[in-house]
Amino acid sequence: METQIGPALTTYRHWLATRTTSPLEPIRGLSSARHLPLDRKGLDARGWSDLPLDWEPGAGEIHAGGYGEDRAIYDTPIFNPPGKEPRTIHLGLDVFAAAGTPVFAPLDGRVHSVQHNDNAKDYGPTVILEHQPVEGLQVWTLYGHLARDVLQTLQAGDRVSTGQQIASLGANDVNGGWAPHLHFQIMLDLQGRTGDFPGVANRSEAADWLTLCPDPGEFLGLASA
Repeated sequence: METQIGPALTTYRHWLATRTTSPLEPIRGLSSARHLPLDRKGLDARGWSDLPLDWEPGAGEIHAGGYGEDRAIYDTPIFNPPGKEPRTIHLGLDVFAAAGTPVFAPLDGRVHSVQHNDNAKDYGPTVILEHQPVEGLQVWTLYGHLARDVLQTLQAGDRVSTGQQIASLGANDVNGGWAPHLHFQIMLDLQGRTGDFPGVANRSEAADWLTLCPDPGEFLGLASA
């Protein structure tokens, strides 16, 4: 992986340290979500061998976690190609809630791209927003595993406002084949990509990817995620 994000990272860190308000939660109730670990220890604690396809939190509950986690749920070729190092380090924050739960823009911005990533265990319907929270800083946010209607309701170039509903969570038959949840990720450089961005890295390159994709909990001003 090759990237030059030093200046962007410095500007981003300065914005985090000096801002007077935090972005809004992309899913309401995230700040009080229960932690859901999906590493081997977390799966074993629940008696799971994998994340169940039909699992949802209890009524009204939100579960979240996963940034920087070395996960034990990525066994398809998209993550584990033959003869290559598997990708297991999660680069975003997963927010588990019922299918149909609204998803909101955390900051003003514009739609960079909308795409249906329809491989098995991929993002499904995906939105990337572009934000400029202060002069000289561009930040992109990715929303994966959405309901299919976002492919018609948003298009590149659309303006979005802080707190505007942009999508809703997709059911497992449209969201790439996962238990309903939002994959929320921050990127300081899109590397020329459109409509898609890696959400999981291999261990040998994890430090670089986690620098390029900083902690969404910190971005949102959450005490922990």
